[in-house]
Amino acid sequence: MPIDILQVILNRRDKEQLVIKLHQEGKTIREIASAAHMSFTDIGAIIRKIDGGDNADSVEIKDIKNKSRETKALFLFSNGKKPIDVAIELDLSASEVHDMLEEYWALNDQHELAFVYDEIKAFLPSFLKLFNCLKERHMLDEKNISNFLSYANYDLSDLTNRVQCLSNEIINLEGQERNLMNKVILWNAQLSDLGRAIDIKNQQLKRMGK
Repeated sequence: MPIDILQVILNRRDKEQLVIKLHQEGKTIREIASAAHMSFTDIGAIIRKIDGGDNADSVEIKDIKNKSRETKALFLFSNGKKPIDVAIELDLSASEVHDMLEEYWALNDQHELAFVYDEIKAFLPSFLKLFNCLKERHMLDEKNISNFLSYANYDLSDLTNRVQCLSNEIINLEGQERNLMNKVILWNAQLSDLGRAIDIKNQQLKRMGK
C-alpha cells in the first residue's frame, strides 16, 4: 500500500479516536469540529456509530436516567421537545441548550441548519414574520420563493426610489382626479343656472305672446 494512502488512513483513524474521546468527555459537536478539523456530517456519523444512533429504537431502550445531561437533551429533542422544555427539565442555561440543539441537528445530518441559525439568530423574529407572511399567502413553494428571491436581487435603493416615484404618481393622479371632480361639479352648477335662465326666458316669451 502506498505510504501516502497509509498516512491518510492513519490520520483518519486518529481523528476518529479523537472524536470518540472528545464526545465521551461531553464536548459539543462544534468543539469537536474545531479540535479535529472535521465536518459536522463526519463527526455525526462517528458519534451515531458509537452511540447506536443508526438504530431507531436503540435510544428508547437505553436507560436515559443514567446518561449524561447531553444525552438526555438529545433524547428529549428526538422526542419533539422544545428548547425551553429541555432547559427546564434538565436545568440548563440557554447557551447550553443552544449547543446541544446544534449537536442534535448535526447528528441528524442537519448541520447546515446550525450554521444558518448562527447567521440569522439576531434577526430571527423578522425571518419568522417573513415565513408566516409567505405561509398565509400560500407562497411556500419553489416557484413563489424563486420569484420572491428574484425581486430581492434588485438593488434596494433602486426599488425604494421606484416605489417613491410610483407613490408620487399616485398622489398626482389623485390630485388630478379631485380637480376634475371639482370641474364637473362646477359645470353641473353652471348647467343648472343656464337651465333656470332658459326656463325664465321661456316664461317671459309666453307672457309676451299672449
